[in-house]
Amino acid sequence: MDWAHASRGPACIDAASLAPQIVLAAHAPANIARLLRDHPATTTAFLAALTGHWHRNAHQPAPPAPTGLRAYQQRAAAAGLALLDYHLG
Repeated sequence: MDWAHASRGPACIDAASLAPQIVLAAHAPANIARLLRDHPATTTAFLAALTGHWHRNAHQPAPPAPTGLRAYQQRAAAAGLALLDYHLG
């Protein structure tokens, strides 16, 4: 959220943002499918964009700090891809 320009948005974006974090916490994509099913087109588009963002940034040069950022982005991208594979499969 950009707190300087806070506004209400579609609730499915919250679900799409939270779902990869649940996968990172060792839950299977099938167990969180209900978070993604209410608005499939919007959720899929946002999840694909978020996964692409993580994937792209994971391959950038490492910043001086914080340590582990690129590794996290790689894991987050993998979680997003797993969700997309399940969601679209």
